[in-house]
Amino acid sequence: MVFSIIMLVCLIVCVGIDYLSLKRIERNGALLGVTLPQNAAELPEVQDIVQRYLRRLRTICLLCAAGGVGLFFLPDSLLRVMVWVYFFFGSLALPYLPCLWGNRALQKLRDAHGWPAAPEDAAWKYGLLYYDPDDKRISVPKRIGKGSAVNLATLRGKIAMAVNVIAIVSILLVGPVLGVLDHTPARLELQVSPTVELQSYHGKTQKYTIPIDDITEVQVYSSLPEAVRIHGLDLEHYWQGSFVMVHDGTVHLCLDPTAGKFLRVETEDGIFWFTGETDEKTEKIAEWIIEEMGQTAD
Repeated sequence: MVFSIIMLVCLIVCVGIDYLSLKRIERNGALLGVTLPQNAAELPEVQDIVQRYLRRLRTICLLCAAGGVGLFFLPDSLLRVMVWVYFFFGSLALPYLPCLWGNRALQKLRDAHGWPAAPEDAAWKYGLLYYDPDDKRISVPKRIGKGSAVNLATLRGKIAMAVNVIAIVSILLVGPVLGVLDHTPARLELQVSPTVELQSYHGKTQKYTIPIDDITEVQVYSSLPEAVRIHGLDLEHYWQGSFVMVHDGTVHLCLDPTAGKFLRVETEDGIFWFTGETDEKTEKIAEWIIEEMGQTAD
């Protein structure tokens, strides 16, 4: 609930800023990024493009804000977080679509009338991106909206753009990566050669290895005691790392918290909680460990 409230407030504020900024269609003598002859902005066909641009901008911003209200009611899950992140970034990008359309429409109108293009127009791509190798400035005033645009022809401009792209892509990849981790099952194996060991895996990645000789107690529980993460992951279907657990103190987990059976393994070095791929496998592993411990004692 708190997460959705924070995301909804951030979404409405950011979309509102986008709208107010992109409403400023005339900057530095250019209309929607296109330089037109004096008084051309008053022509009916130019005004028609401007009005359609503003209507589309307003509609998209309102739809993005309304969509955020709808996401507020999604059930609490990792999927909800992923949907929010993608929708948030999409809502920041969508208001720029009318800019692309309006810039292109005015360019076509300028060419149809035979109006000359200003020399600096060639450096602007769709009125949003600036690329001019002859201009040594790192940033220039935007032609659409507020603020500055980096000169992508300069080294610093390219670095700034690359950093932004990498940061956005990284954020967008976090959700799918966590989704894969969440849906990869934790599993248990009992290795008998060369030494008898209990091995805990997440998918194909081995997380913990415990020699049977180090185990002092084994128990199977039908519920997981309350635990708080110290470090590691606590996803919907996968907990791994160090946690503080009621009665046990600091423990090490590699399990599915939604499972029906949990294996508690106590050693001289600490307490571990595991689950297998199925509840039956968890119980079977517990039986094998107890049997191996009995044979070792004999």
